[in-house]
This record gives sequence, C-alpha cells and structure tokens, in this order.
Amino acid sequence: MSLENILITGASGLVGLPLVKKLLNKNNLVIGIDPVLNQVKSQNYRHFKNTFSNIDDIFSLLKEYRITKIIHAGGVSGPMLLNQNPDLIIENNVNFTMRLVEASRIYKKINRFIFCSSISAYGNLDINNITESYRFAPENLYGATKAACDLLLKRYFLEYGLDIISLRLSTIYGHQRSTSCFINDIIVSILKNKKLKLPFRSDLRWPYIYVEDVTSSIEKCLFFNKEHFFDYNVSGPDFPSYENIIEEINLYFDNNRVAFSDHNEFSERKLFSIKKIKKDINWEPKYSIKKGIKDYISKLNRN
Repeated sequence: MSLENILITGASGLVGLPLVKKLLNKNNLVIGIDPVLNQVKSQNYRHFKNTFSNIDDIFSLLKEYRITKIIHAGGVSGPMLLNQNPDLIIENNVNFTMRLVEASRIYKKINRFIFCSSISAYGNLDINNITESYRFAPENLYGATKAACDLLLKRYFLEYGLDIISLRLSTIYGHQRSTSCFINDIIVSILKNKKLKLPFRSDLRWPYIYVEDVTSSIEKCLFFNKEHFFDYNVSGPDFPSYENIIEEINLYFDNNRVAFSDHNEFSERKLFSIKKIKKDINWEPKYSIKKGIKDYISKLNRN
C-alpha cells in the first residue's frame, strides 16, 4: 500500500480520532479538521480548528499538503444536537460538505472521497433488509442533511467523475462517543450508580454498529482500488434487542438500575442489507454486540 496524504474532517470525534491514529500508524501524512483539538502528537499530523468558510481556503489546504484522499466524518453527528439552531445543522452538514467537494473538484487530485452518511437519511425503516436503492424519507433535519448530501455528492460522482463513496452508517456506539446513545447512556448510568428509565420495552431491537467496524469499513473503502458503486449500507453483524444488550452489559457490572417502559415511544428501526458492501468491497463487520461491549468495557477500564 503506497503512502497517502489524507484529510480527515471530524478528526477529534468518535469516528475521526481512531482513523487519525490508525492511518498515522501506517505512516501516512494526516491532516485533521475539527474545532476541538485532539491530543495526537506526530510529525506526520497537522490539526486545523479553522471552520474553512470558503472554497478557496479549502483548495489552498488541499494544494499545500498535496492531499490525495478525504474522509469526511465531520459535522453535526446526530438528531439530538442543535435542534434549536437548524441553520447551524445545515451550515455544518450541507454547506461545508459542498465547499469540500467543490474544492476537491477544482483541485482535481483527490483519488477517493469517503462521505460518512447515516441510516437516518432513510427515515423510519419498518421493512427488513432494504437496499441502497430504498427511498430517502428522513424524519428529522439531521437525516434530511445526510440525504441532501448523499444526493448532491452522487451528482458529483456521476456528472463530474469524482471518486466518491458514501457509507450509510447505522447507529454507532463506542466508549468515546460524547453524544447520547442508549448503550452509552446505560453504561454511564451504571458507572454513576443512577437509575435510568428507558423509553421502550426490553424486546425493542436496534441496528447498532461498533466504532471499530465503522473505522474498518472506512479504511477498506479508502484504499479499495477496483471499480465500485457510489453508496453502501454499513451495519453490525447482528440485530440485538435491548434485553440482549443489558445481558451483555451485566456481565461486567452488578449495580444495574436500568428499567424499561411498558411501551415503545418510537418505532423499531429494522436492519438494512449490507450484502452490497460485502460483495463489492469484500468488507463485513466483525464485532457482534457481545464482542463490541466487551471491547467497549475493556477500553473504558483502561481510561
């Protein structure tokens, strides 16, 4: 594998930070963009807190550091954030993405652009095993921004020949996640010895993916050197109920004070198909909910 100069947005986040570390370990030059400074120290790493509010500044960055690949993992990372400031969600998720891809088009030297999209672009999934051709029907502004970027980037892929892969990620969990996620909420409540009432029944199932599987899918797509499609669903290998999740967490703690509701306040989100990425890219997830929670707790204890 030849060394590359790689730009990663969201370089201090749940997905971006482990990617920075992983790619630096392979001696690539990595440029990170994130308003939050991370603690990465390497002669091959440069970090920018700049918001890059115009295309020219992004173009200059690409040119100065001779960037060849981009992982766009930055932006507002879930529907629970900035709901009182919709303009900021659109600015971070749509406008910045368009500046980044347009600068890439002008620069002409990007040989792979990975976009971290979301299962939220599909909206309510009440059908099992939907494929990438399923319609977008987002149910919140965050999902709408992901759907919008997906559609716009596909035009750059088809009409302008940019080598782009959009990965539609299911719900990500991991010990460094800073925003709300029910797996994280459960573990935090146990660590703080607090009661937690969940707004659903124990038999509700949810399509989770562990952060290690997310980063491995991105890395695999980043260096994949054969013909590929634009879009791929990415999820974990199983479809656990919250009863299953609690059982796994209870293997490591004996002070669980989590209670379930007698009804679901939202609909179950079905598991979508990942056959396409398995077949085309030869990637598949390795972390079952059992293995993922074990690794999560192990890393939590080390920190």
